[in-house]
Amino acid sequence: MLRLNRLRQSLLILTLAFLMVGVGLGQAQEAATPSDAEANASYRSPGKAALLSLLLPGTGEYYAGSHGYLSVFLTSEALAWGALLANQYYFRHLINEYKTFAYGHAGIASGSKPDRFWTDIGKYDNIYDYNTQRERERLFDELYDLTPENMWQWDSHGNRLKYDAKRLHANDIDNQRVYFQLAIVLNHLISGINALRLARRHNRHIKESRTSFHIDAYRENDWSRYVGLRLNVRF
Repeated sequence: MLRLNRLRQSLLILTLAFLMVGVGLGQAQEAATPSDAEANASYRSPGKAALLSLLLPGTGEYYAGSHGYLSVFLTSEALAWGALLANQYYFRHLINEYKTFAYGHAGIASGSKPDRFWTDIGKYDNIYDYNTQRERERLFDELYDLTPENMWQWDSHGNRLKYDAKRLHANDIDNQRVYFQLAIVLNHLISGINALRLARRHNRHIKESRTSFHIDAYRENDWSRYVGLRLNVRF
């Protein structure tokens, strides 16, 4: 269990590290002087930039003129989705594995079974022990009818314990999906906030490039004693 918890923490840290690459690149670009092309570009809506990145990470940054972020956030998105899909594929594989084990060692009839059935057979050696315990607890609505499709009888106590360990392991793997889902959500949020920031910075650079003040002093000629001041303002 300790090893499993460490694996979960490692996966989460690794995924978050990928997500923060974009922010790190943004900090490196923050101090850069805007180019002429950026200064002469048109206005970018911060709201639109944020919305684009919330829908598909990286597209808002691309809209705001920072094209390098597109590959960063799309890569993070692909990694998070790939990890989630791989996790669910492995989980379904483990389900098939423990069900096949039960069919071979507990005499279970083929056919569709509710999820509760697969839990109950891991706790009791046979259906009779299960029903007896439910009757003691007066949980009569949870009794199984003694029909062929409900019957089970483990060939050994050890195999029942082995089955239950397989089932619990599968559930642990399924529970890990929350980390990858969280990584996907964070990737969208971080990209949305980053796109909003970049769009505002883009517009600020445009405003600064279109407004300038210039003051200089001059003398009418080399022999004049008068000094003039000239103020140039451009919007």
